[in-house]
Order: sequence, then structure tokens, then C-alpha cells
Amino acid sequence: MKHLSLLIAFLMTAGSQVSAFDPADLQRLLDTNYCRTCDLSNVDLVNGYLKGADLKGANLKGAKLHFAFLRYADLEGAALKGANLKGAKLHFAFLWYADLEGAYLRNADLEGAYLEGAYLKGAYLGFANLNGAILQYADLEGANLNSANLNSANLNSANLRGANIKGANLKGAILCNTTMPDGSVIYSGC
Repeated sequence: MKHLSLLIAFLMTAGSQVSAFDPADLQRLLDTNYCRTCDLSNVDLVNGYLKGADLKGANLKGAKLHFAFLRYADLEGAALKGANLKGAKLHFAFLWYADLEGAYLRNADLEGAYLEGAYLKGAYLGFANLNGAILQYADLEGANLNSANLNSANLNSANLRGANIKGANLKGAILCNTTMPDGSVIYSGC
């Protein structure tokens, strides 16, 4: 009876574990830089070099991507809920309609990133760089930043038109030439 109880306890614990990535999907990404709709949940790609990777619609929930190089990566519609992107280089990355709820983006470099329609509720973007480059800007049009933490983030030339910033922490954020949700332009900290 004791062994049966242990077996049941083990099976209950094993069944409740967070899902892990598919190793075949990870290998495909590493071999081809292409992995649309892949399951890479909870994958560890710390310091990964994924320049221009096609991860459209991929499941990256809980992924460890801190300090990853994702310049020009296509993450449109990707699930990045709870992902750790601390210090990640996301220059000109495509994050249209990506789910970044609760993602950790401290010091992430999102210069010129396309975040239109992104879901950033509760995301931490403290000290993140959302600065626009020449003829470019971080596009957060229609993004959901409800309760996001943008403490000291650089939003220079960012587009927040139509974005939900209810409850967002913008303390110390650079809002130079930033288009706000209502279409007005802020020149704070220029």
C-alpha cells in the first residue's frame, strides 16, 4: 500500500509539472533559424544568437532569453508570457500581437521594435530602451500596457497611439517626442 501511495503521489506531481519545450523544435531552430509555431516553452536560450529568427506564433512561455540577440527576429503572435528577456537585444524585432504578459524585459533593447497590438499587461520594462532610430520608432500602437512597469524606460519617439496604459508605471520614463494613446505628443525629458 505504501508503494501504491508513493506511485500515485509521483504521478500527480509529474502530471502537474510545467510543460517543457520539444527538443526537436529546439534543434530545428538551432539548425535553420526557423521555427514557426514551435513549442519552446521554458527553453533556456540565455545569450542565444537568434538574429532574424522566424519564431512567428511560437510558444515561448516562460523561456529564458536574457541577453539573447534577437535583432530582426519575427515573433509576431508569439506567446512569451512570463518569459525572461532581461537585457535582450530586440532591435527592430517584430512583436506584433505577441503575448508578453508578465514578461521581464529589464534593460531590454527594443529600439525600433514593432510592438503593435502586443499584450504587455503586467510586464516589467524598467530601464528598457524603446527609443526610435532615424525614421523608425518603437511602435506600441494599440498595445496593452495595463499595469506594465516602464520605470525609467526610454520611450523617446515611441508610438503609444491607442495603447492601454491604465495603471502603467511611467515614473522617470523618457517621453521625448512620444505619441501618447490619445494622439498627443509629449516632450518630457528632451
